[in-house]
Amino acid sequence: MATLALVTLLLLQPAGAAAQPAIPCQVFARGNAQAPQLVRDWLAHSSDERVTVCPQPGAAAADVTPLYAGEGAVSRHGTVCSYASHGLTIEGSGAVQRLRRYESGEATAMALADRDCPTPHPPAAPHPYTTTYDVSHTAFLSIIQLWSTIAVSSAAFEHELACCDVGGAPPGAVPRAIGGTDARQRLRAAILAGDMKEAVVSRIVRIPDSAFRRRYALFVIDPAQDAAGSRFYVLYLRRDWRGPSHIIGIAETD
Repeated sequence: MATLALVTLLLLQPAGAAAQPAIPCQVFARGNAQAPQLVRDWLAHSSDERVTVCPQPGAAAADVTPLYAGEGAVSRHGTVCSYASHGLTIEGSGAVQRLRRYESGEATAMALADRDCPTPHPPAAPHPYTTTYDVSHTAFLSIIQLWSTIAVSSAAFEHELACCDVGGAPPGAVPRAIGGTDARQRLRAAILAGDMKEAVVSRIVRIPDSAFRRRYALFVIDPAQDAAGSRFYVLYLRRDWRGPSHIIGIAETD
């Protein structure tokens, strides 16, 4: 039930809440003497490698409490690099303030490896990791391979939508949800124009289903919108047991 509640929250909340804010986050690694005392105390008593401190999306007031997240060490599983991430919150007041976890579960940030794993939060460069929820390394690889293929080719995109492997059905049985929606047409036009080649995959969320069939929601920032990424394409995917991923629905969200 906890997993279902988390997924429901992630799918219903405005996707812009996960976008990069205009003011960059601060990243404090273990041993950083410039870190706030709250962060140093947390890192001294946890297994986290670093803490990110980000302004709340849309918050203009200077006295608004920032968002804290603890991040673990990077590990590699074949061609996928990953680390655990969890939200932190402040409890107490004054001199007795401290950070504590407010999420019982973990998000996992993932990226495809080159020779080495990418460095999290590199300065003056886009963050190379995608936030995932309840997604295996194998599923992440399958999903990113699918997106990498269709993001650069409208022909591959259309072939994927008509592919006879979707749900094991012939082309005529492809769900109506992806047949002629405005979202599909806009995404196809963006792919045809080459706009999606560098589009950022913001997060991937697993949607509860059967043991042998997995469903996912893939959130991709629409590069035609503002730099904060306030609009997303959402690709709903299906992946049968040990099989490739396929698109079963397309939507847009703010």
